[in-house]
Amino acid sequence: MVADLDRLTGAKAVAGRLLHTVTPAGALLDFLLLTAPRTLRPRHAAQWLAYPLAYVTFALIRGALLAPGTARRRYTYPFIDVARYGYARMALNADVLGAAFYALGLALVAADRFRPASRLAPRPPRENRISSPARGPLK
Repeated sequence: MVADLDRLTGAKAVAGRLLHTVTPAGALLDFLLLTAPRTLRPRHAAQWLAYPLAYVTFALIRGALLAPGTARRRYTYPFIDVARYGYARMALNADVLGAAFYALGLALVAADRFRPASRLAPRPPRENRISSPARGPLK
């Protein structure tokens, strides 16, 4: 995969670098500087798997619709190449990567517990902002 990225030129090279280098660096900076500390929960790690699952589903459908031998690459990443590995091996590859992403998400949630507050990060609300600030018997 890395060798394929090195062979790209022009707009494809720029898009590949943005997707695989700049985007992860931007996500890390967003986490460190703009996300309120101690707000992540383990359920978020599972929710973060929705996009990769949707992408693999899209890539499999796209690959099935493209005829073998077309000028375009049928499967965008080698680990989901059904023509090469078959569906069972591709599913195993996707499951292993999904488990790795889930473990990484849980590690991020754990790291969030020990992260100091940033001056740039929004602070979580100190009180319930839905209820009235007035004192009374209905509180």
